[in-house]
Amino acid sequence: MIRSDAARNRAKVLTAAEAVLGEQGLAARMDEIARRAGVGVGTLYRHFATKEVLYAAVVSARVDLLLEEADRLRAAAEPQTGFFTFFARIVGDATRKKALTDALQGAGVDVKAEQADQRAQMREALADLLHEAQRVGAVRSDVGMAETLALLRGASMAAETGDYSGPVLDRALAVLFDGLRPSATAAESAQTA
Repeated sequence: MIRSDAARNRAKVLTAAEAVLGEQGLAARMDEIARRAGVGVGTLYRHFATKEVLYAAVVSARVDLLLEEADRLRAAAEPQTGFFTFFARIVGDATRKKALTDALQGAGVDVKAEQADQRAQMREALADLLHEAQRVGAVRSDVGMAETLALLRGASMAAETGDYSGPVLDRALAVLFDGLRPSATAAESAQTA
């Protein structure tokens, strides 16, 4: 069991590392991360032996936060909005995660292999939210996980690589979400069939 002060230091280091990497990229120095976290360099190295290990932990922590969000949404019993909220959160997180992923790939770390378990948990959470949204008629019944993942990947890549302001990304997601919702015409056809 990790001591509470060690857990606090670890959390401070992860937060500082994410900020420093976002600003400085691969040039980020461990002593700068330690300074921003308010810990000694020795403390930082006790938790994370290398910069790559630290950045992998930051990426993993970001995914853990998303998984916690999925759990909250599943427990909230609002399936009509949970799926869309989670989808938007993943897309919004994509831009922050990209700098970290790029740094790890640049250092030769296979990010996908490192996160295999988390990726499986993310797919499960997304599938659960999708099925619940479909159960209450909030998402078209002909949309499966393949389509959902394709749309999610496309939206995430646009968020990562594009220079879109928050409002533009929000409007783009609104258009995408309108396409995922059942249309009034389709609902009327289903009722008359």
